[in-house]
Amino acid sequence: MPTAGPPSTALAAAVAMPQWGGRVRRVAEPLSVAALFAFLLEKTWLRWSDPLIDFPRSLYAAWRLSEGDLLYERVFSPYGPLPHLVEAATFRLFGVGYDTIVYLNIAVTLAVLLLWRAIFGALGSRLMVWLASVVFLSDFAFSHYGTNANYNFITPYASQATYGLAGLLLVVWALLRHLQTERPIWLGVAGLGLGIAYLDKPEPLLAAVGAMSVYLLARTLECARNVAPASDWRGAGRRAGRAAAGIAGGFMCAWLPVLVFFLCKGGLAYAFAATDFVPKTMSGGSFFSTVQSSPLVQAMFGFDQPGQNFLFELGQGAWFALLCGLMVVVSRDWTRQKKFGEAWWALLALMLGLAGAGIGLARLGDDLGPELVFPVVVAAGAYLAASLRAAWRGRQSPMLGLTVVGVAAAVMLGRMILNARIAHYGFFMMPLAVLFWIHLMVVEAGRATSGATRANRLLPAVFTALVLLAAGTLLHTSLGNYEKKNYAVGAGRDRFYSFAPEDYTGGEFLNTMIGAVHQKTPTAQSLVAFPEGIAVNYHCRVPTPLTELEFHPVALSFAGPGRVLEELSAHPPDAVLLYYRDLSEYGVRYFGADEPSGRDIVRWLGAHYTPVFQIGPTQNTVTGHDIDLLVPAH
Repeated sequence: MPTAGPPSTALAAAVAMPQWGGRVRRVAEPLSVAALFAFLLEKTWLRWSDPLIDFPRSLYAAWRLSEGDLLYERVFSPYGPLPHLVEAATFRLFGVGYDTIVYLNIAVTLAVLLLWRAIFGALGSRLMVWLASVVFLSDFAFSHYGTNANYNFITPYASQATYGLAGLLLVVWALLRHLQTERPIWLGVAGLGLGIAYLDKPEPLLAAVGAMSVYLLARTLECARNVAPASDWRGAGRRAGRAAAGIAGGFMCAWLPVLVFFLCKGGLAYAFAATDFVPKTMSGGSFFSTVQSSPLVQAMFGFDQPGQNFLFELGQGAWFALLCGLMVVVSRDWTRQKKFGEAWWALLALMLGLAGAGIGLARLGDDLGPELVFPVVVAAGAYLAASLRAAWRGRQSPMLGLTVVGVAAAVMLGRMILNARIAHYGFFMMPLAVLFWIHLMVVEAGRATSGATRANRLLPAVFTALVLLAAGTLLHTSLGNYEKKNYAVGAGRDRFYSFAPEDYTGGEFLNTMIGAVHQKTPTAQSLVAFPEGIAVNYHCRVPTPLTELEFHPVALSFAGPGRVLEELSAHPPDAVLLYYRDLSEYGVRYFGADEPSGRDIVRWLGAHYTPVFQIGPTQNTVTGHDIDLLVPAH
């Protein structure tokens, strides 16, 4: 594609900011980030995961795949195959253990951190590179905002979330590098990132496709309008074809090896089904049918009250954007004052705005974080319109790089428009949106209020202070939760730490269930634990005969209680564990409380199994105990 002047110069001029200078600062910046990374690792070591929920699914899947089980046929996963294959390979290379996955995910986190730095470095601000690193590490990589863990990058609820985000960031960075250099190899790198996202989760995949489509459309329009006559699109079409070929080549570098692996494992049909699992689930209709039939899933996505949820998100977003706009206006007026006494009202407004914006920023990770959704979507739309307009006029928009970032951020928020949760799934869905908005305030708004002299350093300084205040507040919350997790769970390489039993019973339950299985059913060759007990299978190294690994109400909504019951009947396990867990977040109190939450499964177990170990009583009126270990009745 043709260029309108050196892209790197145009892009750097468009996002010019006062740069940190001097060798000391250039060395101190990465060293401070490395020190923060090391500090957070030390403070949170082995305290990241929940004993029973979510992350143990990755441990179990990696273990079973390393033993030769087939993914999706013997071990079900709701997401793409890439992380499972990588984790299984590390188990085979370095041994089965919780620590193996931890070290692997630390490497993934480091890769994501380097991608953040590369992206904002390409956008031209060293200050933003540092802020992106600090905010990512403090508020997302090691986040722990409530009792439930697993919403961090070291032990994520699904490794596909972190791998998929890495793929998306690789796409964004490669497109920015191609914009600067015009070297075709960067389109191949973007295709590689697209392939990684394709093999992981829908959200990063859609965001990668959106960012790449916008970039290619803008460059194709720009090329076509520069061809004489302007209506002749053949030259632009040829260039677009070469670009698509480069992207396809990079995509195949990620996708083809996985296809070959599954081809050797289970044949051609199995290989295509496994490698194309993510787009197949997106287009198969099962998700939409489940949403329509399950009130629990509707509430999780915000579809239960769409109008009310939409207005709430919109109102919160408008409030937050207004605060940020006030800060911009006040800072602009402040810099125009000649004397301090003439600006007392600006100082007062600045202090009020600072306090309000600080509270707003601090709330981003406290609960659901709805403030950012619509401001980011609107800002991304504005940049997109400006970039396409410039392309239609045959010019390369200096905002195209930021447009790519904004579109990717906005698409990642698509699932969260009606229910934005930074403290849950937002740990990987919202970092790009948060950093995009910070960039707008610290870099773009600061540049806009500085004029030609670049004299206004007040706005970047104020927003930098606000960002650090919010990051510090959220980090304090996370570290407070980590400090409470000193109860040892598991043994050997699988040891980690959870909350004390009086604060959260998950760790104690897991230890008790592991001990009961070893003592009461030492010869069991198969085990099933309800509702979320695959951790027991992993720690005891006893496989489950069922394909499904989780049985909470939402998982049963997708799998179907009838299907699980059929598998139980066809492959009855040697031992069954039922334990009490409060499932109020899913709309019921405990497993088996009603038909959608497994009542028929509990009844079937009562008819075919007998208890050999029980702890209780509890409020669980179905079993009457905290823990029941069952064996087949003879």
